[in-house]
Amino acid sequence: MENTEESCIEPYYPSIDEEVVGFDDYAQNITKYLISGEKHLDVVSIVGMAGLGKTALARKIYNSDSIVCQFDVRAWCSVSQTYNRRELVLRILKQITGDHHSNYVDLDCPEDILQKCLKGRKYLIVLDNIWDGEAWDYIRRCFPDSYNRSRIMVTARNEEVASYVKEYSDPYSLPFLKDEKSWELLQKRVFQRGNSCPLELVNVGQLVAKKCKGLPSLIIMIAETLSEEREASSWLKVAYDISSHVFDKERSMMTIRSSYDHLPDHLKPCLLYMGLFPKDYEIPVSDLLKWWIAEEFVQNIDTLKLEKLSEICLRDLVGSNLIVVSKKRSNGKMKSCIVLDQVCDFCLRKITEEKFVQLIVPYSYPDQPEEQRLCMYVQDRTMTSDFKESDQEFIVHPKFSILDRKNPFRLLNNLKLVRVLHLLDIYLDNSLPTAFQSLPHLRYLAIFVKTFDCKWVSHLLHLQTLRVRSSYIMISPAIWKMSKLRHVDINEFPVTVWEEEDDIVLDNLKTLGMCSMSVADMTRKFWDKFPNLEELTLHINEFGDHVSDYSSSALMNLDIILPSRLTCLSLSEIFLTDELVSSIAELRFLETLKLSEIYFAGERHFYSFEKIWVLVAC
Repeated sequence: MENTEESCIEPYYPSIDEEVVGFDDYAQNITKYLISGEKHLDVVSIVGMAGLGKTALARKIYNSDSIVCQFDVRAWCSVSQTYNRRELVLRILKQITGDHHSNYVDLDCPEDILQKCLKGRKYLIVLDNIWDGEAWDYIRRCFPDSYNRSRIMVTARNEEVASYVKEYSDPYSLPFLKDEKSWELLQKRVFQRGNSCPLELVNVGQLVAKKCKGLPSLIIMIAETLSEEREASSWLKVAYDISSHVFDKERSMMTIRSSYDHLPDHLKPCLLYMGLFPKDYEIPVSDLLKWWIAEEFVQNIDTLKLEKLSEICLRDLVGSNLIVVSKKRSNGKMKSCIVLDQVCDFCLRKITEEKFVQLIVPYSYPDQPEEQRLCMYVQDRTMTSDFKESDQEFIVHPKFSILDRKNPFRLLNNLKLVRVLHLLDIYLDNSLPTAFQSLPHLRYLAIFVKTFDCKWVSHLLHLQTLRVRSSYIMISPAIWKMSKLRHVDINEFPVTVWEEEDDIVLDNLKTLGMCSMSVADMTRKFWDKFPNLEELTLHINEFGDHVSDYSSSALMNLDIILPSRLTCLSLSEIFLTDELVSSIAELRFLETLKLSEIYFAGERHFYSFEKIWVLVAC
C-alpha cells in the first residue's frame, strides 16, 4: 500500500537528539530485526537512563531508508509522563490516515477506528518515552496482529516498563559511551562542518569527554560551553567542574526530576541518601542495604525479610537508571554502585529543598536540642551553611571524612539520636567508651580501634549491625542480650555462650563474621540460638599452632554441625575432612562457599554440591 507518512506532521525533536554516536551496532541489529524478525506483531524496546540517546537512536532507525521502504505506514508518538490516553490514539490515527484536517474530536471510539486502519497493513509505531504499564495496557489493544512483521518500538527509562511491554524480543539496554566515542561526539559538536580539533586541545578535550562519563546529553550540553572558548586552560576548568559548566543546567535538572517524581515514595529517601556521597564514590552495596534498614527507609512486618526488600529497592533504583552498578560479584549480585554527577547534583538540590540534610563544617559545635535527630554530612572542605534547627528525623551520613581523624566524637555531642556511624576508615582513640554512652539509638556501628570491649556497646539495645576491627577483643556475655543484632562482624571473634546466657536466642541474627570456635562447641544446641543465620565466616580453632596436630584433632572424630539455613559459608585455616565436607553437603540453601588456607587430609573424594553458585578457594 501507499505510504502516507510524508503527509504526516512530524514530532518536534530537540537538538540534543540530533547526534547518534556509538550505537551503530544497536541501530543495525534493531533495524535487522524490525525487517526480518518474528512474523507476529512484536515490541522492540530501547531502555536506558535519561540522556543516553534512546530517542535519538529510535529516530535514526525510524527515518532510515531501509525502514521507510519496508512499512506501509509509520507513526511516532511521544508519550511522556503526563499524557491523555485519547489524545495518544488521535495523534497516531492522524499520522496513519494522513488526514490532519478532519475533526476526530467527536469520535466515540477512536481506538476502534485506529485498529481498523491498521488491520492488514504492515506498520511501525514508535511510542517514545513511555513511563508505565497503564499507558501500554490502554494503547496495546489498538494494534492488531496481521502476522506481517508489524512492529511497535518503545523507548523507556525504566527496565521494569521495558520488561512489561515485552512480547517476543528482549529489550535493548543502552550502555554508556566509551571514552573514544565520547570524544568523537564532543568533537562533532564543538568543531562542526568537518573541522578538526587543534592539537593543543586534544588532550584536554579527551579529558573533558571522559569526565562526561559516557552520557551523550551531557557531552552535547558541555560542547555548547566549549564552543565559546578555545583555550586549553578554559577547557581544563570545565573538565574538573563539569556540572557547573553545563550550558543548560535547568534542562538537565528537569530531566532527572521527571525520573525522580516517578519513583514510588519509599524509594525517594533511598536515592537522596545516596546523593550525599562524594561524586564518583563507589558505594558498597552490602553496607548500603544495612544503612537503609538502620534508617528505617525499608520497613516490613516480617523483619527477617528486610535485607531482601532492601535489595529489591536497590534493583528498582538501578532499573530506573538513576544509579549505576559499578561492580558485580562472581555470582552476579551487585557489589558496588555509583550515583552519576548530574543525579547527585539533583539530589543535593532536592535535599536542600526538603531539608533532608543539614550540612555542617568540621569543628562546628552547635547548641542543638537533644530531641532533634538531624542528618549530618561532614566533609573536609570549608562550607558556609549553618547548622539550623529542624524537625526532620533522618540520617547521619555514614562516611566520615574529617580532618581530625583521631576524635570525631566531638561532632556528635549534640546529636543524641544518631543511628548510623561508619568509622572503619578512622583509627579511634580511647575516648570511644565515653562517646558511646551518649549515643543510645545507634543501629549501625562500624569501628576501627586498638582494643575493643563488648561492654562498651552492650547498652545499645537497638543495634542491628556491629562491625569491629581491633587487635584486642574482650568478650562479654552482655553481647548476647542485644536481641536486635542482625549482622556481627568482628575480626577473630571467639564465639561462645556463657552458661548464664543459656536460654538466649537471637532470632534476628543473619550474619556472624570472622569468628573462631572449637569443634566441641559446634553443637546443634549452640546453633539453635541463631535459628535464622544465613552467612557464617568461621575459623575452627582446633589445631593449635601446628598443622601436624591434625591427627589428634576432634575434627575427624566428631560429626560437624553447621547452621542449617546458611546461604554463604566461609571457612579458613582448617583441614577439609570427610566429616566436614559431608556437613557442608547437607546445607540445602547454600549458594556460596569460600575456602582459604585449606588443608586436605585422608582420602580425597568428589562431592556434589548441587545448589552452590560460587566456590572460591584460596
